[in-house]
Amino acid sequence: MPKNDKTRRRKSHAERERIKAKKAASGASYTSAQSGTVHRHRGPELPALDGSGFGADRTADMQTASALIGACLEQCQPCQASLADQVLAGDRLVVASLAGTVYALLPSPGFGCSPATRRFHAVAHDTGRDGYGPAVLAAVEEMSAEDLEALLEDTLDLWAAAAGAAPAPASPAAEDGAPDGEQEQETRRFDVAGGTAYLLSAGIDQLLDREEMQALIQHAEKSAAAGDAVECFLCDQPLDVTAEPEIHLGVAMRTLTLDGRELDTVVPVFTHPGCGRTRVWPWAELMAERQRRGLEVAPEDRQPERPAGQQHPRNADYTTFSLARRPGGGTVPLVLIEPGEPDAYGAEGWLAARLSEGFKPVDLSGQQPFPKLDGWSLRCDGGRLVSVMTASTGAWYRQEGGYATPGEWRKAARQRSALLLVVPSGSVGERQGDQWLEAVSRAAGAGHLLGGLVAVRGTLS
Repeated sequence: MPKNDKTRRRKSHAERERIKAKKAASGASYTSAQSGTVHRHRGPELPALDGSGFGADRTADMQTASALIGACLEQCQPCQASLADQVLAGDRLVVASLAGTVYALLPSPGFGCSPATRRFHAVAHDTGRDGYGPAVLAAVEEMSAEDLEALLEDTLDLWAAAAGAAPAPASPAAEDGAPDGEQEQETRRFDVAGGTAYLLSAGIDQLLDREEMQALIQHAEKSAAAGDAVECFLCDQPLDVTAEPEIHLGVAMRTLTLDGRELDTVVPVFTHPGCGRTRVWPWAELMAERQRRGLEVAPEDRQPERPAGQQHPRNADYTTFSLARRPGGGTVPLVLIEPGEPDAYGAEGWLAARLSEGFKPVDLSGQQPFPKLDGWSLRCDGGRLVSVMTASTGAWYRQEGGYATPGEWRKAARQRSALLLVVPSGSVGERQGDQWLEAVSRAAGAGHLLGGLVAVRGTLS
């Protein structure tokens, strides 16, 4: 072989190694790194980590973690997804350092964090005891993949908040008209002149418009001024809107019968933060909760006692993989999840629970952009869907061993975004082809097709 060919091959190998390094630091694909179009996200300067403080005889490279924090600050979703996957698949000493640094300083883990993060905080905040560092690393190393991802999500939120997130650049999701987390939080939080903050339930915007929400708050303020304060629905005690730092406002969906006709109504549910989280309720469940707390319930609203610990074989859930046409062109991988068992409070109970979790109505006709579910993700392992994750509660749905995904679905999922759909039990089942489409259309027509765009995490092959 000619010498110049051999020399050229060595240069090509060296170039590939440099490209790999660029990819590792930026989260970009090999092709974009090769073409020089990588995203360079400037995160905090994180030197190589000496693991001795954690009881580990090794050094961890923090370069990818730094780039990941930078991607979070600049709200670059593709880079966040790819860099997070690299951090999660790498040395857990990196996550232990990132999470331990922030949670050691916080007196509480925060209201919206995952259960895994709450458990980690109990270890990380106890900095005064011997063996603190090794205990932090041990807590991280013992976590499942889902718990580790939830901890990293919560940790990155704190790093981004501490540094101050930059304005979000335009993204495909934004172009689709999907609201970002800040816009959604703004919709759900009202601050009044007296200093009280009203926290509104997720999903309330699907039942009331903004003017109606403001009218409820004005009613509470005027009632307090008139000496007739609104009462907490879960303790029947007055809510002092002039003294409470925060008041929760949810709604209950109630169907009334007037002159032989059914009328769907929405009832405001004011509560103290300590009495229960703000949410959307089905009326029957709200009455059952009042009964459980020993509060007065009208005879016609009393609910039958539910036997505790009743066990019976549970029907398997249905999970369907497909592709959906994205409004404006292109396709997006779709996964539809249908519970095998009906909700204890029927379709209304299912709808209330999903709205409270942040799911939104989805239009598959191509006329409306798909909504976005911030903080939600599908976790894949070797191309199998193993769980649906949310930043607030960890694993929302988990399948032991995972579901095999079709090749076309995995190919489309390489864009690291998918459309998650949910329907109530009995909506679709094992239907295929045109019958599946008809069943999904019926669910949509009834207002029971909910979901949104979520991130895709993990490995697809």
